[in-house]
Order: sequence, then structure tokens, then C-alpha cells
Amino acid sequence: MEKVKLAYYNYMKLMSFNAILNFLVGGRGLGKTYGAKKMVIKNAITKGEEFIYLRRYREELATAKETFFADILGEFPEYDFRTFGKYAQYSHVKFRDDKRREWHTMGYFIALSTAQSQKSVSFPKVYKIIYDEFIIEKGLIQYLPNEAVAFINFYSTVDRDNDRVRVFFLANSVSIENPYFIHYKITPQDGEEWIRKFNGYLLVNLPDSKEFQEGKNKTRFGQFILESDPDYADYATGNKFADNNDNLLVVKGQEARYQYSLETKTGKFSIWMDWDNKQWFIQEKLPQQELVFTICPEKMRDGVKLLFKNDRQIAILRSGFKSGRVMFDQPRTRNAFIEIFSTR
Repeated sequence: MEKVKLAYYNYMKLMSFNAILNFLVGGRGLGKTYGAKKMVIKNAITKGEEFIYLRRYREELATAKETFFADILGEFPEYDFRTFGKYAQYSHVKFRDDKRREWHTMGYFIALSTAQSQKSVSFPKVYKIIYDEFIIEKGLIQYLPNEAVAFINFYSTVDRDNDRVRVFFLANSVSIENPYFIHYKITPQDGEEWIRKFNGYLLVNLPDSKEFQEGKNKTRFGQFILESDPDYADYATGNKFADNNDNLLVVKGQEARYQYSLETKTGKFSIWMDWDNKQWFIQEKLPQQELVFTICPEKMRDGVKLLFKNDRQIAILRSGFKSGRVMFDQPRTRNAFIEIFSTR
């Protein structure tokens, strides 16, 4: 089989939108991280700009630091690179044999989980933040509590209200049920490549990448995935989210009657019951008059009752869900309740 050369993501078009928060979500191996590293290293060498490479936890960061420059060295043959503690540094090769060789700091490796300690640190030369793998793959790692807010607090510390720093959130198209899409109400639609929100402050790019996908599918691994697991191939090499499907999505009929509203960590939803057809409907749209319950102790207030996940109301919904009698208005709603129903 002929060797296939795959393209890498070019940031020029994304940068032309001049957004502050840039979400780039696409297939595996698209070159999202490679393109971002190439951009910030070039800007460091030619403009003196600095960057921050961000991961969620120190353990992730430690692993990523070890190989940060490994794949990018060929782009800058006149320079040497190293990681030195939390710093990313470069030096010209012509000084390689000079005992007084100078290394220049161009970036910082930071974990969001410990970013609180950076509040008193100044980053006046930082112009870019790369938040790599901001969407978690299924596994043992969990999102930080109120992570979207935690990130904005960190961003404010770095930017100091100057609108100077651009952020690049990079991830594979794993799940729309992540803190950032939930917090900013980002709901990708099939075939939608660009989403702009908040007067262009936030930008989402879901690259079509047909050329890249076709190239990937010509590799032995790509052909294996296409034949063995087509659903996995849709998001492994494309930009289809694994949890963005039409399962259990049904429009609520007029026969359904409002029961109560349930407040969760991902938002508040209205619960409806069609007694004739014995079907429950859960949706984001709320009625004017509400009876509110919450499963979040930190959101308790007057007029709201706290429910635990084994209480009667939740148990009835869980039982209905198990028998296929709970329907939802959109994937984001369904995914939020799948998490609730699957947690004992």
C-alpha cells in the first residue's frame, strides 16, 4: 500500500475571525496541536511573543512536556528547543558549542487544576494559550468542578482585561457533553463547520476535513476502522460527535402535562408526562410557573427542594428511561440525564 501523506490544520482562516475563545474540534490526527505549536513557536522566534500550553492536571502535563518538541523540530532546523521546569525555551544552533549559550523562554507549561496559584504571576508577553485535549475521553479522569468558570478566572489572570490573549481549545470530537459546550450553549449541527457566538468573541470550528479524512481512510489503520467500526470512524477521522445523535429525541405533544423542573449541574430542565401514552418528556424550555427541585446541594435556596439521586422522583424517571419511556428535546438534554441515570 502506498504511503499516504496527511495534511495538517492551517490556522490562518480561524485567526481571520479575530475571536478570543477559539474551539477547534475535529478528527484524530488532524494536526490541531501540531499546527498550534508551529504557530506559537514561530511567533516566539520572530515577534518575541510567549504562549501557555495548558492541560487539566499535572499528571497530563508532565507527560506532554516530555515530547512537546519531538514532532516539530523539523520545522525550525536553525533552532534547538528544550523544556526547563515549567518553561519552554529555544536557542539558535550556532551557539550550540558555546558554554555561555543563552536559552530564551517562549512558553509556560501550566495545569488548570493548579492555576489558582498563578494569580500573583504576571504574563505580559503571553499572546496565546493552547488548551490541549479540553474534552475528556472516557476513562478515569474527570472535569474540574465548575471548570468553565475556573478557566475564565485563569484567563483573566493572564490577560488582565487587555483583550490581548487568544485561546485555542483543542480536542477530538468525542462528546458534546463537556463543560464548555454546556456553559456556552454550543450545540453543533450536522454539516455546520463554523459557529460564532457572543458577537464573535467565541468561535467554534468543526473542520470538514474531507481531504484529510480521505487520506486517513487510505491508510491500513483507516481501512481497518472503516470496516470494523464505522461509528467510531465517524468521529475518529471525521468531526461527528459520538453522542450527537437522534436517539430518544421526540417532540413533546400537547397531551403532555408539566410535572416539575429539575435543576442539575448542567442546567435546569422541565419534566412532562403524557399519561395516556405513559411517556415522559424532558426539555430545556421552561414554563412560566415552576415547581423546582434540585440535585445540587450548593444550589439550595428558598422555594426549592433538594433531591438525591435515589429519591422517588429520580427513581421513577430512571425506571422510565430503562424501559424506553423517557424522551428528550435534544442530544444535550439526553446526555445530561444519561449521566444522572447511570450514577448510583
